[in-house]
Order: sequence, then structure tokens, then C-alpha cells
Amino acid sequence: ATEKKGIKIAKEAAARVGSADPRAVGKVLAEKVVNAEGLAQALGRVWCPIKGIGCKDLGDNLFLFTFFQHSGKRRALEDGPWMFGKDLVVVVDYDETKLVEELEFAFIPIWIRVTKLPLGMMNRLVGEAIGEEIGEFLEMEGEDDGTAVGKFLRVKVRIDIHKPLMRGVTLNVGDNGRDLWCPLIYEYLPDFCYICGLIGHVDKVCHTKLQKGEQPQYGKHLHFIPEKRR
Repeated sequence: ATEKKGIKIAKEAAARVGSADPRAVGKVLAEKVVNAEGLAQALGRVWCPIKGIGCKDLGDNLFLFTFFQHSGKRRALEDGPWMFGKDLVVVVDYDETKLVEELEFAFIPIWIRVTKLPLGMMNRLVGEAIGEEIGEFLEMEGEDDGTAVGKFLRVKVRIDIHKPLMRGVTLNVGDNGRDLWCPLIYEYLPDFCYICGLIGHVDKVCHTKLQKGEQPQYGKHLHFIPEKRR
């Protein structure tokens, strides 16, 4: 049973073959087959505006990105969400020890506006607590002293796209513990389903069907499209 003997590969050998440039793997959530060249041009312009990116097709709308500028990888993994046309691109770190099938394309970073918060609760502690409730807290927009009093609290969160979007958070406020409902608004939110609240498909193809006269639980009020910067 030679096939079971196992071939020991030194870590150096596995690493030496690749390039020294930083890499990541992306998945485009699209029905149609995506063209690697078009993807490299569209995302390369944003991630590595000077030198661009390499983009290798791994099949099943999975792509290996190579960044020719180091800052590009950080941008690809930490900013976003990234779209190719109307389709979401989920980016994960490159792991040379994993099979493509083992990579999990489930999380995207997104800026969220928490609205209807009492002024005194617009601070980093509250921002972190809310962020952790929604997903994984990444950062918060605020002043140096940790306050962020304004029309809303803006936090960046890594969310799981396999879970329905949260429409708001309930905060327990004050000594008497009154419950406050704080609606959430997502910036640059990709297409999502108004019926089940999942990102990546729309109502037309949703398996959940509404009863006659039943209203969808989600709506376009969940996403904010910021005006283009001049």
C-alpha cells in the first residue's frame, strides 16, 4: 500500500514554489461564471491602484488574488464589502496548508450605523458591545476621547452572511432597565432578501414564500447608499 505511506513535504518546499507577494482567495457569489481578467481589473483598481493585482481562476467562481502592493491585501480583507457588478466578492486570507474546499467564505466587514441611541451612549464601550452582538467588532468612528456623539454611532463589524441581517439591537438602559430599540443601517449593503434577510439572493429566488397579505420582514431601509464623494 504505497499510496498510504505518506510523502513528507518540508514546509520550505511548499512555500518556495509560490511568490513572495501577499495573497488572498476570493469567492464571487454569482450565478454565472465570472471572468478572472474582468475581476482583476475591477478590484485591482481599488486594491492596488498603482501596480494592480494578479487573479487566477480556481474554478467555481473562486479566485486566487496576488497583490502587487502590500497595502492592497489589508484593504481587500478589512475594507469592503466588495462587489463585482451586482455580485458580492467574499475575500479570505490565503492559507497555503488548506484545500480550497476547506476555506470558509462566510464573513464580510461592513460599516453599520446604529440609530436612535441616547446621546450619552454614543461611546466606544457601547459601540464595541453592539458590534460584538451583531458580529465581530472591528473598529468605530469616533473622537480620540472615545466619544462619538452625532446622528448615529458608526461601527465596523465582520458579519456572517449565512445568518439573517440584524434589523436592530435592543439596549437595556438605565436603572429601571427600559428597553430601547435601535435600528441598524448598513453602508454599501450588497443585494439581500427582503423575505429571509440573507445576503446573496433576492426575494424572487427565495425558498421561503410569504403567506397572502403577509409583509416581508426586511426592507430597503436597512441599507444606506452614501453619496459619491466629490
